[in-house]
Amino acid sequence: MGLYNFKKLITKYSKGIVTAIIETEGYYDMNNSGKWQEGAKKELSLLPAAIVPMNKDDLKFDEGGHYSYDNRKLYCYQPLEKGTIIKNLQSKGIEKTYRVLAEKDYSDYDDDLHIYILERGERDDKEIT
Repeated sequence: MGLYNFKKLITKYSKGIVTAIIETEGYYDMNNSGKWQEGAKKELSLLPAAIVPMNKDDLKFDEGGHYSYDNRKLYCYQPLEKGTIIKNLQSKGIEKTYRVLAEKDYSDYDDDLHIYILERGERDDKEIT
């Protein structure tokens, strides 16, 4: 049995623009008298990507047992670190922010698919005009 490619399905359920804020750690630059260099931030567009609500089984049967209705699942093809900030600019101009809590392993179905559990980063949604 071959693996399934979920890209068409993810594209179908994709709403708005999903980006990951990738942060590099700061460091002491030994070539510049040991001065501290701040880490950099960059936005990485996740295409395709879909942020969907967790279903009742996710909330009820997950090992963590601490998820709420504010938690979401992110389906994408980009490896991300725990703690990565995810922004979702929705079609109505509302931006929601999340943080990666954990990753679920679906490699039995699609080697490149990543499914992350997200928690809401900010409760106050931003309206982007």
